[in-house]
Amino acid sequence: MKKLRLALILGLAVLLLSVFVLPGPAAAGDKKMWRWGTANPSGYGYRVSAFMADFLRRGMPDYDITVYPFANTTANIKNFLVGDLETAYVAEPGFRKLYAFIKPFKGFEPNVKQMPVQSFWAYTMETHILTLPKNKDKFKSWKDLDGKKIYMTKSGYMNNINIHRAMEDINGLDVTHVEVDATKVASALKAGTIDATAAYTTSLVALASWIKVLDVASPLLGVNPTPDQIEKLKAAGFAPEKINIKKAYTRDLGVDELYGVPFYFGYHAGLNFSTEAVYKSLKVFEANTAALLKLDPGFGPLAADFAGFQVKGINSIPEVPVHPGLAKFLKEKGLWNSAWVIADEGTVAMAIEKMKAQVKAKAK
Repeated sequence: MKKLRLALILGLAVLLLSVFVLPGPAAAGDKKMWRWGTANPSGYGYRVSAFMADFLRRGMPDYDITVYPFANTTANIKNFLVGDLETAYVAEPGFRKLYAFIKPFKGFEPNVKQMPVQSFWAYTMETHILTLPKNKDKFKSWKDLDGKKIYMTKSGYMNNINIHRAMEDINGLDVTHVEVDATKVASALKAGTIDATAAYTTSLVALASWIKVLDVASPLLGVNPTPDQIEKLKAAGFAPEKINIKKAYTRDLGVDELYGVPFYFGYHAGLNFSTEAVYKSLKVFEANTAALLKLDPGFGPLAADFAGFQVKGINSIPEVPVHPGLAKFLKEKGLWNSAWVIADEGTVAMAIEKMKAQVKAKAK
């Protein structure tokens, strides 16, 4: 009897061990880690990352995908560089700063364990300028903002880099960036802490959370570049586009047309992330573009032509090598351009040296 009781106890112990300790076919331990970086919760990227991660979890069940928000876009890139993320939230202006290792990445190169390469382009953003309606006669164009205080969006944001490039580097304006709490931009405008603020749309129609708050909190006035400034932006390869004011904003902005300076934004992996993983993720997103569009209008251009949008993203910064997974996807579509460079350790190193040289040449 004692032997029978002991056998039953041992059998029960083995059963419990198999249920709670031994991994099954769908155990979390079997999954590959995928840490997906993005900006802070008030930004657009964080909001839509939840949608994208959900589709990836369903389409790539072998991966354990977690979205990691950071204080700003630059912080997420730096965390990727030291190996703490598998995907970084990077836009064209950030790629240019990073591969040349100039501010905000100056001096960071010794810490780099991996570099992001072109992997997935998701949408465009269009940076533009707003002020209060009472300034209508004071700030008729960007030219009138020379020497003024502007919130150029949060330091470390790609839109911050983009609007500095458009106003200062290309058009030679001298503006002072004033850092304010993004949730209190309306108060900063009313108090005179800033004369104007930069804002941005996604795909000309969608707003980030903090800009939605601004739109509700205060009447606003759009401020456009002059025709000459628009021509300079076009010549530099950053032709302004017309914001869809009625779709993006809840109220009139006091101008018939509002111009934003566009750039491409995406989620990019390094060479440690396999060709098949990047390729499969692109196939998952392509299959779900209609669903993504229902969740957010910023996915409109991507949904209209998924593969073509990748081509446009690459063409916005062809200096940066393309992940083999994206290259495989575009070759399959017959859209690969032989002038582009497929990423490997050698081509990434060459791209860094080339972009550093370009910066030095401009400085002379």
